Amino acid sequence: MSRRILVRISTSGEILVEAEGFQGKGCEAATKAIEEALGKPRARTRKPDFWRQNNQQQNRQQLGE
Repeated sequence: MSRRILVRISTSGEILVEAEGFQGKGCEAATKAIEEALGKPRARTRKPDFWRQNNQQQNRQQLGE
């Protein structure tokens, strides 16, 4: 899945910053600069991807000593 950041501005001036394709705190890190430039967020909603664990597992095996 590709990663992207969507910034939507409504006709009333409300701004929505949405991260797609990120997991865990990666979305917050990706949108941090945009949020800082726009000012303090009024609200933050975390999607299910925020709570999803990184499914990559690393298996290591050491042979011999």
